[in-house]
Amino acid sequence: MLTPTHTPPGTPTEGFARPGIAPDAPAVLYVQDRGGTEVERMLRALSAPVIRCASGREAIAIARIRPLACVVASLLLADMSATALIPALRQVAPGLAVIVILDNPEVNEAVAVMQAGAHAVVDSQVLSTGLFHHLTPLLERA
Repeated sequence: MLTPTHTPPGTPTEGFARPGIAPDAPAVLYVQDRGGTEVERMLRALSAPVIRCASGREAIAIARIRPLACVVASLLLADMSATALIPALRQVAPGLAVIVILDNPEVNEAVAVMQAGAHAVVDSQVLSTGLFHHLTPLLERA
């Protein structure tokens, strides 16, 4: 059974975590402006707190107040792209790993995201393998 994570009042996020996880444990922040997806279902299966938000601005606000193990974000968000989000997150949380999910990636998109400082780029077509491969070591270090 999943229970809500602690989020400060007024924070526009949806949170969930497995019972027994401390509310201040580093969380995985999932940034996606659309409804439930395969990514969200996979993140719910992790044994770490997961917070979901819908925009880059919300992600930056959360990174200011909450310890994060990493961020998983779509390339295009409602208010900015991941290439703009990554350096903005690094301003408030230096060293924070950001994994970007690309739908039907082209080489130039993947290169731009990596040049912006992404920890990894995951093709949505191989999501389960790619995402867990990159998330597991980050969660172990958190």
